[in-house]
Amino acid sequence: MGRFFQRALPSRKEAGWIKPPLVAEVVFRVWTEDGKLRHASFKGLREEADADAINELL
Repeated sequence: MGRFFQRALPSRKEAGWIKPPLVAEVVFRVWTEDGKLRHASFKGLREEADADAINELL
């Protein structure tokens, strides 16, 4: 079997992390006890939203 990547992937310490530039609109019924969304539904991308201003759902 061939390798998927041409070279070895960097270790976690060497990895470079990026900040996603997209903001999605999602509706949901309730938060579960373990912090997950129940009955979540993707509504679309929000082009006019400022990704830096959106930190947490309340």
